[in-house]
Amino acid sequence: MKKMILLVSMLAGVMTFSGCVDDKESASVTAVREAKAAQLSALAALSNAQAANQQALADTENALREAKVAYETAKAAYQQALADKANSEAQAAAAIQMAAAQNEIQRLANELEEMAIRHKIAMLDLQTQYEAALKKADDDSQALLGGLYMAYQTAATNLLNAQQEIAQQKIDLAKLQAGLVDSDEAKQIMINKENRKIASAEQTIAEWKAKLEVFEAQKAPEEAKAELVTEKAALSQLAQDKAKALEAADKAREEMNDARSDIYDQKYHGLAMDVTGSKYGNFIDEEGNPTGEAFGDFIYLQGCEENALGKPVEATVNTYWFKTTDDKGNTTYTAVMNRMIQKTVTKTETTAPGVESTNTYEAYPTYYYQLNAEGVKAYVAAIKANVTKNEGKALEAANKALAAQQKVVADLEKAEIKDEVAIEEAKSMLPGLQTNVNTAQAALDKANAQVAAIQAAFDTMAAEAANWTATVEAYNAASEAYCDAQFVYEKAEDAYGLQNAKVYALEAVVRGNVIVDGVNMTFDQAIESAEWQIANAINTISAAKQEIANIEIAEADQLKALAIERLEAEIAIAEAEIPALEKIVADTKAALDAATAAQAE
Repeated sequence: MKKMILLVSMLAGVMTFSGCVDDKESASVTAVREAKAAQLSALAALSNAQAANQQALADTENALREAKVAYETAKAAYQQALADKANSEAQAAAAIQMAAAQNEIQRLANELEEMAIRHKIAMLDLQTQYEAALKKADDDSQALLGGLYMAYQTAATNLLNAQQEIAQQKIDLAKLQAGLVDSDEAKQIMINKENRKIASAEQTIAEWKAKLEVFEAQKAPEEAKAELVTEKAALSQLAQDKAKALEAADKAREEMNDARSDIYDQKYHGLAMDVTGSKYGNFIDEEGNPTGEAFGDFIYLQGCEENALGKPVEATVNTYWFKTTDDKGNTTYTAVMNRMIQKTVTKTETTAPGVESTNTYEAYPTYYYQLNAEGVKAYVAAIKANVTKNEGKALEAANKALAAQQKVVADLEKAEIKDEVAIEEAKSMLPGLQTNVNTAQAALDKANAQVAAIQAAFDTMAAEAANWTATVEAYNAASEAYCDAQFVYEKAEDAYGLQNAKVYALEAVVRGNVIVDGVNMTFDQAIESAEWQIANAINTISAAKQEIANIEIAEADQLKALAIERLEAEIAIAEAEIPALEKIVADTKAALDAATAAQAE
């Protein structure tokens, strides 16, 4: 208030006081204030998006943990049912629970893939918003905040990538432990992982070499600032290319998911689930609801998990099979239907001179379930034989018992001296024996109806085979297209990363210092750090190539156990590194927040 009075006093001698104060800020001041507010808002949105994604990853991990517990519980129940020689109903119920847990694990794997690409799209949009806000700042602010932002962005990206990699490793581990992966797939998982290490290390080498070239050139800040304009324009174009490639990959993923849904909608798929699952695992009533009565000696189709429970080596994990034992104790295993076999697609892309990135993505097979015609014929014949052996013989025995008792009655009635008491007593047994016949006949009718239902299911599947094949092949094409789109995105991302490294180094020259993992360095220290990073990446490539060689010569029966062991070890190591990555993110974010706040004052 004193300042206002003093100002009025000073102005009184030269002009007439108007009685009011013009408190409107100039247009330039408004523009600066709004630009800084936009920076703060965009930065907050970036931080919130990172936190939301980390929470989503944590939720996925919790859901995965629950699915693994459900699977292990169902597996234990199934093994106990086998050990106790429980009826087929108990075995089928436990097997169904195992399959449900397996499906949940696979669903989480698909969800993680979708989450990752959605988050990348969101982050690109938010980063573009922040960079746009930053461009409205003055040159000095751009240099300072740009460098700090890039350090934070790099740290946050490294943390996110590490967290997503851990989540993916846990999904792979759960799939291995849940019998969703056979030895060939286990081998491919391990090789793919090493190839990803090689690709990442090659990109790391290229980016650090780009930085090193700028650091060693020792250009004057003004010269670097002029060059920075051109390099930033190139970076902006590459950012647009990366965003477009990511959008295309997301569209391809949606098309692949739609094609996958078409598979699930196929009548063939539903019947394949029925003949290997709950609908035909138990008797059902006319409405198709389980009655609670088991098949007894009916043959239950066994799938992947039984490999660890006594299934013969020649019956591969990728088939549904049944076994029969003849009177001499000879056991025969017959494949009825092939199960889905996942395959992978690997492509090598040259992302920069001297940089070849080998990227691997999952594609899918030609058939999810493919009938073995001879196996189906043998399966139905075996079921019919069981019906004849059990329900048929039970009816035959009931009819014989009734006929024998009827003969007893007839003989008593023909006797010269009739024993009325004996006759009545013999007759009194006839209703019960007739009831036994009726019950046995009903059981045989029900069993025959169930066999007919199974036969009808297989007949319908055979009739639907052409549609099924076309639908799955369409899914294959969509899956391959998604892989191709992912490769295009990876290449665009690598190109962006390489250009971003140049911009990062030039901004450091303009600023006069280098920020590595949140730590300020001199240029001599930065050059030393870059040389160490390159040497370390070269060692990573060498070690990964040696690992691939070791995996290639490993015994097939050791591969799954080896994959599980390595994944568990790598998850433990990666999780131990997370706190350090989180600290770098916190430090770089704090430095950026402090500088942004200071600029806003």
